[in-house]
Amino acid sequence: MSENLGFLTVIDQFPGLTGGYLVLNRAGRPLEFHCTMPLSPDRIQQILYGDTLQPFLCGERIAQTLLQRSKLPVLSIFTDHAAVLPAQSSVSTSIIYVFGGNMKPETDNALPVHEISEELSESLKGFGIDNAGLRTRSLCPDEMPKVPRVPGLDTGIWQEARLGNRLIAVPRAKETDDGEQLVAEIKEIARTIDLLEPFTRIRRALEEAKSVA
Repeated sequence: MSENLGFLTVIDQFPGLTGGYLVLNRAGRPLEFHCTMPLSPDRIQQILYGDTLQPFLCGERIAQTLLQRSKLPVLSIFTDHAAVLPAQSSVSTSIIYVFGGNMKPETDNALPVHEISEELSESLKGFGIDNAGLRTRSLCPDEMPKVPRVPGLDTGIWQEARLGNRLIAVPRAKETDDGEQLVAEIKEIARTIDLLEPFTRIRRALEEAKSVA
């Protein structure tokens, strides 16, 4: 089984959407990188596809193109862009959604905000910390955020999980209807690699490629 990891994202880069796919080894070093030319739908496509246009472009056109170009097998493919998830139907490798990369804070990715407890407030005052109005973000088990809605895709097959300070969603294993084994494998990976950091590399590489084009 391969220990390489794939990271795939899409950015809105004038004049269209551009995708990048980075393969890393378990040490986080790059082994392979592919990107697409900006893909811009015409007006007729926008009208005919409606709200299914983005998952079509990101999941079927861009993601599949990038994955077909790749020569190296990977343990899993990570994405921070929910519209990439439709590509799961065309590949056997699990596509894992990483919360926090391409989402607006006021949408599904926002963690619940709670006032700090009175006990903690009094404790902080003991250290001379004025915490009037202080609030903290915390994740409660019953408030686990869900994968953003993707038109035409059943995002319910992705199971949310918490890995330290990161949140992911993994596709449920067909034979057991859960992703516990996959989550365990990803937990090991998360010990050495920040699952969001590679997407920053991809975006910077895409921006650099555009500037020198």
